[in-house]
Amino acid sequence: MQGVNFDLMRHYAVTEIGETGWAIILKRLGHPGREYVIGKTYPDAEFGMVAGLVAQAMSKPIPYVLEGFGEAMVPEMTRVYGFLVNERWSYMDFLMNMQSLLESAFQLDAPGATAPPKIHASRVGPEEVSIVYESSLRACGIVRGACRGAAALYGVEAVISDEKCVLRGDPTCVITVRRR
Repeated sequence: MQGVNFDLMRHYAVTEIGETGWAIILKRLGHPGREYVIGKTYPDAEFGMVAGLVAQAMSKPIPYVLEGFGEAMVPEMTRVYGFLVNERWSYMDFLMNMQSLLESAFQLDAPGATAPPKIHASRVGPEEVSIVYESSLRACGIVRGACRGAAALYGVEAVISDEKCVLRGDPTCVITVRRR
């Protein structure tokens, strides 16, 4: 997993549990004082451990943390990679282009790194998008949170629902987003 994800998780965690809480997490990981480098890659399993420890520190379930992380990730990513976002895009356009945005951002920071999880979006109506998320990470909460974060960014209300989810035993995750 790309270092940018770890750095974004650090931002989210510090907001939720403070610098001391983040330092405790790094110590529990056996990496006291570690700084995740944006241009490097780290094991996917380590991200899972970080998310688990953040959830433990917040006394919340991991899916809650992943959704919060996804929501917090959008404004931070657009601050850094906003030049990749077409200023004429609507909220629905942003959702339709999430995969290409992630791929472009990751290639800027870690050329040749493994591809991000697959997020395939398709319009099913003028104000409705269906998103298929495929990843061995089983972190669909990040996508749901990113949809909420993008709605806040665009100043729209959205209804986000899981049609299918690997956490419920489905073979893939399908998330439907409708703009109100």
